[in-house]
Formats: sequence, C-alpha cells, structure tokens
Amino acid sequence: MYPFLDAQLEDETVFDLFETSGISRKTIGVKLFKGLDSDAPAYRFIRFDQLPSVSSTALQKLLLQIQNNEGFILTATLRQDRTSRGTILALEGPGERRQFEVVSDGRTNSLDLVYWWADGSRNVISFEDVDLSDSQWKNVTLYVHGETATLYIGCGLIDSFILDEPFYEHLSATGGRMYVAKGAGRESHFR
Repeated sequence: MYPFLDAQLEDETVFDLFETSGISRKTIGVKLFKGLDSDAPAYRFIRFDQLPSVSSTALQKLLLQIQNNEGFILTATLRQDRTSRGTILALEGPGERRQFEVVSDGRTNSLDLVYWWADGSRNVISFEDVDLSDSQWKNVTLYVHGETATLYIGCGLIDSFILDEPFYEHLSATGGRMYVAKGAGRESHFR
C-alpha cells in the first residue's frame, strides 16, 4: 500500500460533532468566541432552538463505531458559566424520548452520564468534584469502554465507575437526533 493513499482516506473513527452538525460561525444561535486554541473555533450558544443536530448519516456511523468498539471517548474543551447546569451532548429519539446525555451540573459540582433503557428507566453515573463551572477553560475526557466509565479533567483522573450494563449497545440512530449543548428544556441548555 502506498503511504500517500493512506493520507487520502478519511478516518471513520473520529467524529467532529461541530462539523457533522454543521455548527459554524454562520449558524443562527451561535457566536464565535475566543477559545484556548486560536486554530480551533470556540462557540457561545445563544439560541438553542436554532441548533442543528448531527447529520443522520454521521449519527448512524457514530453509533455503529461505538457499538463495534465497545464504547467511546468523548473529548471536549469547554468553559461553563458559574454554577450553571447544562447538557454537553444529548441523543434523543425517536420522538422526544432521551436515550443518552452528558450533563455538567455546577450546582452539585458533578458531571453526569445519563442513559435510559427501553422501558423508560433512567440511570445516572455521577462524577463528583469536577470543578467545571468556574468560567475557566477545561479539557474533559469521558472514556466509556466495556462496562467501565472513566472521567478525566485535564490530565487528572476524577473517577471510574462500573456500569450495570454497556448502555451504548442499545443506542439507536433510527428516528434519533444528537445535539451539542442542547438540553431537553430551556433550563438544561449548556451555558
């Protein structure tokens, strides 16, 4: 195989959720913001009703990769308003039913991994003492593999939990929509 051909192949295991949802400085409800890295855009979200979802094709590929790889790594650099509570990432559908979300709660100083089973029962894995809502830029890495969920803030390990069951095996793209920063209601949008 020729090395130059490898460079032309798209990496199907990494998904930029801003790119796959079409979020840019031209998106209504989004303002360009000064971030940590001048080469990467940062956004402030204002009109959550205008935020587009991840494309359905990308969502199908993303969930297939999650299930094939027995988990995922979510990385984000974020700056959260003081003592606010908001959804960083959410998967909903079909209909308005939530399947999965990652919520940063400044009031309780936690990052919650929330998922629902088909019967409607809700499960919450709560990582405590995360110090995300202090209006400072933070690097967040949520690593879910097999039956383990691990959270890092910066280079520091916050905690690791054993899941009851690998919830990601039950996530479905059919009729689903994935959003960045958009919560289920006004009070749960990411600030």
